[in-house]
Amino acid sequence: CEDCIGEGLIRCLSCSGEHAWCPSCAVKAHQHNPFHNLQLWNGKFYKSTTLRDQGYIVYLGHGGRPCPHLLQQSNPSPWSDLGAMEDVFGHGEGDTMHETQLGLSNLVIVHSTGVYSHRVSWCQCPGAEKDRHLHLLKARLFSASITRPQSAFTFDVLDNFLIDALECKTSAMSFYQKLCRFTDNAFPHKIPDRYRELMRVSR
Repeated sequence: CEDCIGEGLIRCLSCSGEHAWCPSCAVKAHQHNPFHNLQLWNGKFYKSTTLRDQGYIVYLGHGGRPCPHLLQQSNPSPWSDLGAMEDVFGHGEGDTMHETQLGLSNLVIVHSTGVYSHRVSWCQCPGAEKDRHLHLLKARLFSASITRPQSAFTFDVLDNFLIDALECKTSAMSFYQKLCRFTDNAFPHKIPDRYRELMRVSR
């Protein structure tokens, strides 16, 4: 790893230059770049991986740092359920009970470079905005719904969609299929379908 003594197994295809990071340093290096595409060396070849798989969490509010109110509330106990953390790092789109208690949610975020699944940590401070879609707007993310949002679109991808529609006459379906190809060109059908949400948000 270029930042510590760990083994540099991860490289980023979106960063300029050649880099090699261990998982923890890759997360630190991309704290403000959640939409970069990573690859992980598995001993034989580089395989696609995600920041989420390496433990990345999108913190809303407090300059991209964890909510101090949650840090004060967290009191790890040796008697706590040992399997609880498995729910936090699950890949389902719905929120689990444990994630809700920690202020975490699973969110599909559509960006101009692809479709990403992230864990999002919401600010829990007294007096903080209660509406999650407003938290997302402040982070330049447009949520697909007002109550319990599970999908959001970056302002950048919405601007790209507008220009593509005006200048290239690209349909919404073709535009979203392009994003799926950016995410996984071999298996685009495995990418979460957010075409209906794109149509709603674009209006």
